[in-house]
Amino acid sequence: MCNDDEDEPAFNKYQKQADAVAELFRRAPRNLIEEIEKLRFTYVVDDDEDAEEINEELTARPETDFQMALVSYLDGADAPSKSLLKLWREETRREDSPFPLWRRYFRTGNAQLKSLVLFGLDRYPTTHDLLENLYVLHSFLPNPKELLLRYTLACDLEDDPERFRELAQDFDVGAASFGFDALHALRARYAVDGLKKKVIDGLLLDRETSKEIVAF
Repeated sequence: MCNDDEDEPAFNKYQKQADAVAELFRRAPRNLIEEIEKLRFTYVVDDDEDAEEINEELTARPETDFQMALVSYLDGADAPSKSLLKLWREETRREDSPFPLWRRYFRTGNAQLKSLVLFGLDRYPTTHDLLENLYVLHSFLPNPKELLLRYTLACDLEDDPERFRELAQDFDVGAASFGFDALHALRARYAVDGLKKKVIDGLLLDRETSKEIVAF
């Protein structure tokens, strides 16, 4: 049997090392791998990760005053605000936005970014780009409870059939990452809501058809 008192110092040591690695990713020094190895970690790129993408993230820098303002917030400890949320949504939806720069904060599960996204969803709970931001954060730093809560609320509030369909479809994809069948859960939730139930039935049929095609 493990002794919790003996395990605690080892856990605390590991936690400090992990925190130090997270800080390195935030600062993105040029010699990142060397710095990680100094902390007695080995930097490994998983098979499903793109080393080129990671390198782009490490070298990306803000180029405009707007980008610098966002980076200052993400690297700091300020509270989110409506102006920062507006700036984030505008900047990240621009075609020429430096996506590697923002992806770096998603990959490290940046707490400031999460706070900003949740701040936005508190005010605009059905907004596609903010829900998508939450899902991308979840893909790097799993938080199934928050994902279930936010997507369920969005589906409850959305009355437009086409928009509801998109939300339910996105919810299904996101929840599948931790083995939750969102479509069947939504079908039970909207059993007496004819319109939403019809949409979910259509998505379930599409999903089953896709499985049959792949199997064939």
